Amino acid sequence: RFYKTRKNRLVAGVVAGLADKFGWDLALARILAIILMVSTQFGIFLYLVLAFLLPYKEDIYPESNSRMDANVKMLNLSKMSGIGK
Repeated sequence: RFYKTRKNRLVAGVVAGLADKFGWDLALARILAIILMVSTQFGIFLYLVLAFLLPYKEDIYPESNSRMDANVKMLNLSKMSGIGK
């Protein structure tokens, strides 16, 4: 599911959300988005449509920012590194 994000956004968070979703480098994604927008008006239209239609990641996955999620990640890291044995 596609989303935009409030974290690392410059305008509406569309490019930051797509970069987060696919694991892209955010700076490279922004450069490519600017090139698309400057070279064609379709890029601007697409960005505006996505900004209007896409939900925020924080609204879809509210637990992803919680303290409990951070603790679970820390526990998993300690198990992988052998600290918890």
